[in-house]
Amino acid sequence: MDKKRKPIDVGNRIRFARRSARLSQQELAKLSNISINTLSLLERGLTSPTIATLQKLADTLNVELSSFFLFSKIEQHIFFSKANKREPIHITEGYFFDLNPGFILDSFKPAEIIINPGMISKEMVTHNGYEFLYCLENELLVMISDLSYILEAGDSVFFNASLPHQWQNKTNEPTKMLMVQLKSQEGEENTLIDDAHSRD
Repeated sequence: MDKKRKPIDVGNRIRFARRSARLSQQELAKLSNISINTLSLLERGLTSPTIATLQKLADTLNVELSSFFLFSKIEQHIFFSKANKREPIHITEGYFFDLNPGFILDSFKPAEIIINPGMISKEMVTHNGYEFLYCLENELLVMISDLSYILEAGDSVFFNASLPHQWQNKTNEPTKMLMVQLKSQEGEENTLIDDAHSRD
């Protein structure tokens, strides 16, 4: 992690999204099933969110994860993201980088995640659509439903994100991952799978 790059103040972004939705802290905490104490600490920048918590808040507020990185949409059709201009967001497990900041497309969310040694995502999560994980450096244990996979550098896994999933860095080194979330509209999931099978 480049020490010169200052992490985004995600607390202000969460507060902005909550106020835009005209919700009190208590209302948002109840709707997203997180404690009001946790939400208060997040908004004041006194603790870092987990990816699961960010996902819960985004789903409850009906916004994309990118809304915690940028306030406005960039109205253009080409989105060039310079590596040294990319701002990290500090999460409990490490660092999260939006690979297409300003690119607002509900169905496609790419991110780079740096997972610190020994860290585990706090809970099994589920969400709409599909998820693609690609290991860039080191290795990661990925648990999907009752199955486990060890992703080493170059390995990937693609799965239906409605299956409970969780991951853990069991090593003594940071793990770098590419994560792409593909959200589907109702009824689209079977079509995606059928299309893939038709190419076999």
